[in-house]
Amino acid sequence: MHGIPTLNALRHPRRARRVWTHARMLCTAGLGLAGLILSSCSTGDATAPAPQIAEHSVTGPEAMRRTGAALIESLDEGQRELIMFALADTSARTNWSNLPDVLFDRGGLRTGDMSAEQRLQLHDLLRASSSSQGYLKLAGIMWLDDILREEALAQGDPGEGFRGRLIESWRTENYYVSIFGDPATDEDWAWLITGHHMAASFTVSGENVAFTPMFLGAEPYTIEGGPYAGWRILSHEVERGFALLQSLTAAQQSQAVLSEDVPRDILSGPGRKGSLAQLEGIQASALNAAQRQHLDYLIREYVRNADHAAAVAQLRKIEADGPDSLYFAWMGPTDDFDARYYYRVHGPSILIEYVREHGVGAHAPANHIHTIVRDPSNDYGEDWLGLHYQEHHER
Repeated sequence: MHGIPTLNALRHPRRARRVWTHARMLCTAGLGLAGLILSSCSTGDATAPAPQIAEHSVTGPEAMRRTGAALIESLDEGQRELIMFALADTSARTNWSNLPDVLFDRGGLRTGDMSAEQRLQLHDLLRASSSSQGYLKLAGIMWLDDILREEALAQGDPGEGFRGRLIESWRTENYYVSIFGDPATDEDWAWLITGHHMAASFTVSGENVAFTPMFLGAEPYTIEGGPYAGWRILSHEVERGFALLQSLTAAQQSQAVLSEDVPRDILSGPGRKGSLAQLEGIQASALNAAQRQHLDYLIREYVRNADHAAAVAQLRKIEADGPDSLYFAWMGPTDDFDARYYYRVHGPSILIEYVREHGVGAHAPANHIHTIVRDPSNDYGEDWLGLHYQEHHER
């Protein structure tokens, strides 16, 4: 029968998984044709081995455990001593920053001190922990540091003073990896990667995955010259926030806009967990359907940096909180896309902040952005772990 694989096809290992998937799709669609291939949709023919989904999955807690264990296995004893910490080690778990390497002393194993094989294992873990969009953002931020250094060096020799050391610290090699607990044996474990403009904290507790706090920043926000002119690593965070603001009526904007002044940086950055207790701005319940769609797009832009299952679980938590519990706030000018401004989305299960920074490298003002996403109820997966991680350091 056209389109239906034969039983002989099931006996070829390379084809078995495709056939199984095809048959279950037919069953799900209610076509009744899968019975020609399999005895039932739930068990399958004895000649067709069940697909090893967990073993070969690219994301999710099992993939994170597998790739985390593989990374540890690839390290020598000295590297393992640098990278591994206790899950309850508050100081180590919260030892992250967006500052360059020369300005902040991080723990963990430096990526520049890994072999090429070990970095391959690291990127496997990074992909297992995030979605495709999230992985490309995280990897892109690391790459962008090389671009920032090259652009600064093109302006002339910075010398051997602080400026020179700062510029030299902008490189892909200056990111640090820490693992808390043992992914090979522990039900609960976590890992962190942090460096200039990036900190991504992932927690695994059974089948649950937490992905906050996650700090992502970019300078340049837009690469302005050379072969990469026009590239943006974090583009939609800007567009979706500005689009939501523009969808509001004048009366709604008067509720959402807290100030004409723009803060120097995000307010709940490193060392400031729980610093934004008050909900401010306009409630989601005051938005019409089209405006709520803009808000939904904005939230998903941040949440869907995580692996699909983790993102869906987080979105369900936010939805369960209800529109009366979710607020959108803005600071700064409202009519200039290229100006410096700040926004946040805040509720019991989500805190998103975005700000356009002053330039540090050789860029125009506002070609530099910082963002963060937190879960006020479960940062570091602490609600699942029964732990409380207090961030002690300040920027």
